[in-house]
Amino acid sequence: MYVPAALRARRIYPRYVNSFGEEIILNFKQFFLASCATIIAPAFTAFAQDTAPEAQQSAPPAEAQNTNEIVITARRREESLSRVPISVSAFSQDTLANKSISSIDQIAQATPGLTFGRSGGSANPQIVIRGQSRSNIGDAAQPVLTYFADVPLPYFSSILPTYDLGSVQVLKGPQGTLFGRNSTSGAVPVYPAEPTYQFEGYMMAGYGNLDRREAEGAVNIPIVADKLAVRIAGQRIKRDGYTHVVNTGQRRDDLNDSAFRVSVLLEPVDTVKNVFVYDYVKWNRAGDAAIINQVYPGNIPERFAPLNGFYDCNTSIACDIDLQFERQQAAGVRKTWSDVITTLKTRAIGISNTTTIDLGSITLKNIFGYRSASNVNVNDTDGTSLSLIIPDQAQRYKQYTDELQLQGSFLDDKLDTIVGAFYLKSQPNGRVGLTLSTFSPPSRPAMIIAYRTQTSKALFGAATYDFSDLLEGLKVDAGLRHTWDETEACGAGYSATYPFVPQTTPIATLSECVNGATYTINGAPVDIQGTQTNDKSKALTWNFGVNYQAMPNLFLYATVRRGYRAGGVNTPLFNASAPNSLAPYQTYAPEKVTDVELGAKASWRAGDVRGTVNFDVYRGVYKGSQRGINGLNGFDGDGDSTNDPSAGTIIVNAGNARVQGFDFEGTISPFHGLTFGAFLSYTDAVYTSSGIPAIFNGTGAFPADPDDTAFPYAPKWTMGGNVAYETEIGNLGSLALNADVYRASRTYFGTYKSDKGLSQPAYTLVNARIDLKDIGGSPVSLGVYARNLFDKVYASGGSNTARSAGFSSLFYAEPRTYGVQAKITF
Repeated sequence: MYVPAALRARRIYPRYVNSFGEEIILNFKQFFLASCATIIAPAFTAFAQDTAPEAQQSAPPAEAQNTNEIVITARRREESLSRVPISVSAFSQDTLANKSISSIDQIAQATPGLTFGRSGGSANPQIVIRGQSRSNIGDAAQPVLTYFADVPLPYFSSILPTYDLGSVQVLKGPQGTLFGRNSTSGAVPVYPAEPTYQFEGYMMAGYGNLDRREAEGAVNIPIVADKLAVRIAGQRIKRDGYTHVVNTGQRRDDLNDSAFRVSVLLEPVDTVKNVFVYDYVKWNRAGDAAIINQVYPGNIPERFAPLNGFYDCNTSIACDIDLQFERQQAAGVRKTWSDVITTLKTRAIGISNTTTIDLGSITLKNIFGYRSASNVNVNDTDGTSLSLIIPDQAQRYKQYTDELQLQGSFLDDKLDTIVGAFYLKSQPNGRVGLTLSTFSPPSRPAMIIAYRTQTSKALFGAATYDFSDLLEGLKVDAGLRHTWDETEACGAGYSATYPFVPQTTPIATLSECVNGATYTINGAPVDIQGTQTNDKSKALTWNFGVNYQAMPNLFLYATVRRGYRAGGVNTPLFNASAPNSLAPYQTYAPEKVTDVELGAKASWRAGDVRGTVNFDVYRGVYKGSQRGINGLNGFDGDGDSTNDPSAGTIIVNAGNARVQGFDFEGTISPFHGLTFGAFLSYTDAVYTSSGIPAIFNGTGAFPADPDDTAFPYAPKWTMGGNVAYETEIGNLGSLALNADVYRASRTYFGTYKSDKGLSQPAYTLVNARIDLKDIGGSPVSLGVYARNLFDKVYASGGSNTARSAGFSSLFYAEPRTYGVQAKITF
């Protein structure tokens, strides 16, 4: 169970041979058994023809054949990637650097079936696997969780920089019976580089277009041999924005980010290991530029008809949205106009402390985590110089987690077990509020405060039994988890400062929400008395699987799982007597999924030609699917904006859905130094029944027809290819070339398939990089890169996706970026 430090270091920092491993997206994919025979048999036939019978009989195990086997921890123990019966993609720090990936969201262009998008802005990422996304507002449980050093992250600080990492892993399908918080469609664990017992490190500096300046580095310092070591790493990136606000001069879509990390490894005795990690990330950006991209027929919604003279005056661009839209179309997407100076300030602080104690056949592990995240964001959602939708948002939360695991190996290592307990508490860490100016003037903006405290408790266990006595290579997996979730919320609404100026309306504290308070706003006293609501949910989830090492280089598995996403609370307290009361939707129920996967992973060799083939097929049936309904400002008809939903959005159980598809990956290495790779992913997501109440029909909030319901940020097809080549150039050094291509089919940002304007049509991206490594035998390397090489213009998310507003707006991704980087290792 306990691995010596030297061996752990080798496993944690695997070295990849370019001709077979470094540039491969090493997915651990499920496989449809019938297709397995069809796809892989020709490769094994070639392998058999190339190998003498005697050699076949005495072939060494797979680990011996491939000394560069990747070791991952997706099941909370070190295992070979090619022997883990779950769907996993793994990236090393070298792979990320060779692909010029500087942020976790960029790995989507190298991973089948993974999508990152911006919903309302960069601080609110949409991480989508198997068609499941979260609402664009509120604290709903996430279908895909990001972990850092085994600690789950809050949703609005889950985009991480990629400096000095040990690995990034992408797990697909329901998670929770082995570790962490339950999720219904996946997890993205990110591991920092762990300290080692040798002095080493690196420094990198770079410069690129848009005046991009970057620097990063790490130093590893052994304090006491084999007992104590410290690793310090940091990164600084600053880049101009690529969207120009014509009337204010502001440059949006910029970068101004800082991050650093301190890791401490302590092994006082051979049986005890403690790893402490402190990390800090800070953004100080101008924010994301929303670009108005369409105006719906009929223009102004009926309930906003009194605003006609401001919104649709037909006389001047100063009061007419159609003329604003025409101006934007003529300018393109890299220029815009606005009536507000936007800002995005995010700070995240984290502590992870992992203690591992070897007790012989049993290993005890405890993972303590603390996360503090704050986000202040003023955004011009409409993307015009009209004061239509301007959110001024402050989010401040802290989170405590603790996970206790007991891992054991019994019956001559035939039975591997893990049992554990998980606890999470997330609560406000200061003032939390949203000032929303909607079509103002002449309507008045409102402040909505929503304080949520969430707790999640779980007991889990899993076991793997080796049935090789009955059939060589056969194992059975089983897992069980019981989760208890609770959300307590206090919400209130009151008038905001008018005329609207961001960050001027006072935000009531949690104590004032609970106990009441009086503020002077717009020269008059305003009484603030919040209302408290709560919701509890629980579920028993499980998994059962069979895996079979059919041949030394062919691994098959099948698994069925039950997943669960907690219910929650919509805020503030809705008016029960309003004409279109939202009171029945104050809370929403859990979402559950039953998921089936069949998969395999294979490697092959024919002479000097080597390769891998991975394929999986899956099907998930969701009940009580959680979806956000947007554009409900003023929907209830009571004329009071202070009891409207936060940002006009509520979460409801939208009915039952079915998500099915497949993933394929393959690599081929014709000779040492050259590798070709390709992947293809298909996602078929449909609603089999609609749970949307009739009250929302015809409002533009959500389709009445399940067949017209889109799954946001979930393209049906994604595909990609890669070529990597490395060769020695005499005494000059090593030359490495890497090129990637990625293509996604149409991606919807709203809820209607018929609303093609609120989507991104199919697009293709190309990234490339050239490195000259170890120049002249020195530790110096020089790299030149280009991302989005052909300058493709494409949208990366929705800013305003509520059709009821009468218009929509989008965020657009980076143009072509390029630069040079110099690195020295020591």
